[in-house]
Amino acid sequence: MPLKRVQQLERKPTVYRPQKGPQELFLSLDCDIIVYGGSAGSGKSFALILDPTRNIAIRGYEALLLRRQSTQITSGGGLWDTSSMVYPDLGGEQKLSPRPTWTFPSGAKITFSHLQHEKSVKAWDGAQLAMIGFDELQHFSSTQFWYMLSRNRSTCGVRSYIRATCNPDPDSFLLTLLDWWLDDEGYPVKERSGVVRWILRIGGEVLWFDSYEEARKMYPLKIAPWKIRQDSNKWRKGNPDNGNKPWDYDPKSFTFISAQLQDNKTLMKLDPSYLGNLSAMFEYERKRLLLGNWHARPQAGELFKTTYWNYIEAEDVPPLKHFKKIVRYWDKAGTLPSDVTPDPDYTVGALIGIDRQDKIYVLDIRRGRLEPADVENLVKDTAEADGKDVAIWIERDPGSAGKSESSHYTRLLMGHDVHTNNKRTSKLVYWRPFASQVKGGNVNIVRGTWNRAFVDELAGVTDGTQTSHDDQADASSGGFMVVARQMARQSTAKAVKNIKVS
Repeated sequence: MPLKRVQQLERKPTVYRPQKGPQELFLSLDCDIIVYGGSAGSGKSFALILDPTRNIAIRGYEALLLRRQSTQITSGGGLWDTSSMVYPDLGGEQKLSPRPTWTFPSGAKITFSHLQHEKSVKAWDGAQLAMIGFDELQHFSSTQFWYMLSRNRSTCGVRSYIRATCNPDPDSFLLTLLDWWLDDEGYPVKERSGVVRWILRIGGEVLWFDSYEEARKMYPLKIAPWKIRQDSNKWRKGNPDNGNKPWDYDPKSFTFISAQLQDNKTLMKLDPSYLGNLSAMFEYERKRLLLGNWHARPQAGELFKTTYWNYIEAEDVPPLKHFKKIVRYWDKAGTLPSDVTPDPDYTVGALIGIDRQDKIYVLDIRRGRLEPADVENLVKDTAEADGKDVAIWIERDPGSAGKSESSHYTRLLMGHDVHTNNKRTSKLVYWRPFASQVKGGNVNIVRGTWNRAFVDELAGVTDGTQTSHDDQADASSGGFMVVARQMARQSTAKAVKNIKVS
């Protein structure tokens, strides 16, 4: 009996295409450097994933997609997750070591990596990368960006190019690069989105031109660098002719494409509530992430409004056994008021707790302007009063002095649970998670004589550039970060416990 022929249904190929508007413009412009974005949810990361796929049939093609932090690459919903939905359909095979990489039948590669530290760029010395993509370029430094531009070269026949996504950040080097595409208030000028200009960087100085011809007219193709910047000797390096050999300066085409959430029709359809989420953010965040404003900064009273706090009486505080964790977090100073420093910083110890319902408590604040020896006595006396069930966290200065001080306090507080934490790099990043909990009504403040000074100080902070004090904001936010990690660990442990093994 003959075998029956089984006809299998052929799978229709998946077609990936950009959405009409900014995303399509980003993927269609033939430009050396394109920066794309300006608002959250505008389809930036997906566009960055699609861009290198146009060249995956070319042997020798290599693309590199970068995030600033290593953990951001493979985090849920990040670049690697998104690529895993697209690249297999295009014949990509993945491997995670030594770096997450997709290899295609032609031999083309798309690699994912990070530049977590300034020196991380050195890992790419000698590389030939036809395409370099920066995801969230505002998080990178200008040094990293310009150095990686020197790694952007190609021998596979594809002209080398840079692609980047971004969200507004007034402290990023990007602000000066994108200035022409923004109005005086920091909003993108719609008519200039996608307009191509030309850029030259000579001796660290960025020069702009409206056309390639204008750049070449001012700086001809063969030009000796000493004629441009006679005060620079950098051109002598590696020049065996001792200055008689001219250099080439190659103008790069550059543009910025602004996009908003409303341009991402797919996300608006799949998650219509996302617009509401952005609208409910702090006002400066709403201006940045929804409206694309590059100048927006928090104003005094915006992060910690006085009306956000929930006051409770001391007798209404749950017993210690009902708390998941209680910590005393110290932000230390060591200067008395004087003619030279009439208004020095305070030493502040914030007692922060989290109960079983994940409610946050500001239980107590200890504060004073003291000399170093008196600071030690305050920390030690407070530890005795709090009891050994309260963990002690102390911010430490960077370098060997901070390590020595940490060891000293560990010995001073022997018998207590003592930890140290590196000083924050960005105050706004440090304060914002705590401020979000306060705004959401999830923070109780125990009534006490310290309340007014505490609430008033936190109401006055902006992004760390304000002239008023922020020591209590630092200490309470630091304490919150410690108890928040406790929340995260317990949530993870609970999730793992609930996993059913089949």
